[in-house]
Amino acid sequence: MKKTFVMLSLLVAGCSTSPQNCDVNEKDPSFLTKLTCVSSGGYRANIDKQEQQVIASQRENALAKQNLTTTTQQANQSRQQLTDEKTRLSAVRNDLSATLNQLHRQKTKSKASRQAIAELQQLQKQANSGDMSSAEVTALQKKITDAKQKVSALQQANTQQ
Repeated sequence: MKKTFVMLSLLVAGCSTSPQNCDVNEKDPSFLTKLTCVSSGGYRANIDKQEQQVIASQRENALAKQNLTTTTQQANQSRQQLTDEKTRLSAVRNDLSATLNQLHRQKTKSKASRQAIAELQQLQKQANSGDMSSAEVTALQKKITDAKQKVSALQQANTQQ
């Protein structure tokens, strides 16, 4: 009878222990708690749950690393594009300054030449006004090229007279 009572007690205790109550990190669980957690699979269920959490965390970590790599590459490309645009703008400014210096050294007498020089000076102010977008730099280059051709044509006309 005593053995039957012990067996029934173990059976009832095993049924009443849920996997949430089976903590492998618990400091001093009773023998009965250990026995019921092992026999009911409570310990195994908690271990499986924690392993799934570790796997999910590893996946999230891998995605985060991939996102960081992508973001770093995009930032590097943006920095390179900005550097290229600044170099291009600097070249346009230098070309314009050299052209204006050359025109100032020449004694221009015609009103059209002076107007062309004034146009180039206005473009120089525009170029020096600050950072410009790629489209603005391209438009400024075109205006400068057109103005330089106009000045060149006027200078040739002046020398032929």
